[in-house]
Amino acid sequence: MIEKAVKKILGVEDSPKWLEREVAKRMQEQGLDVEGAVGYMAPWLSQIHRANLAKFRPGRSSIRKAAKFLAAELIERAGFGVSFVNIFGDVFPAAVRGEERYTPVIPLLDDKKKSLYIASKSRKYMQNIIQITTSREVEGVVVDVVRLERPPYYYLYTEANIAKLVENSAPITATVNKKLEKLYYYWRHFRERGYLVLVGREIGGVAADILAVGLGKYAVVVGEGKRANRLRKILDAVYVIT
Repeated sequence: MIEKAVKKILGVEDSPKWLEREVAKRMQEQGLDVEGAVGYMAPWLSQIHRANLAKFRPGRSSIRKAAKFLAAELIERAGFGVSFVNIFGDVFPAAVRGEERYTPVIPLLDDKKKSLYIASKSRKYMQNIIQITTSREVEGVVVDVVRLERPPYYYLYTEANIAKLVENSAPITATVNKKLEKLYYYWRHFRERGYLVLVGREIGGVAADILAVGLGKYAVVVGEGKRANRLRKILDAVYVIT
């Protein structure tokens, strides 16, 4: 109930524990229902939300770190299932073509040394892959990073027909990376609920594999350990992938 009320006001489905306590307090002291209590606090909640977004607004580095998941969204918008496969010594999103065959979509969103190296390795496989880029220095389908003041806050756009490019490619067999698939599940989960979602973002000196920002702040990390324990001390919740 609280999440739905917050969604109406802020556009994000969020209900951190501190908000639950505040809502219960308002309901008891002022005789309000859940929606009334959240509405009463709306100016304060909006201020918190705006401050969180301003603090974590993604820059170029954040967008590069999220490139694989942004490309995965592009695949899904083209109507294909998405997986993550090992290729060129790295892991990239891929359109699922059936019978354990894939068309990798390789995002190279800069012209730095690593991107140019991957581009050189992938050049002879252009019939098997789709390479997308924001840089004129790198061969591939040109994409733009669209930034918004509302969810999803940033995404990739291209005028190219990704569905047709996938269908015209010769799919390959490849090993699937389950860790990236699990992380992408959380990326989608939080994005669909209106959070600002970041990849590899540090908070309190600790890097979260996924960081979701709304009224509260939530992390997803791979593996239990010191990193997860440190994040639990400063965030509203931490989800661990094993």
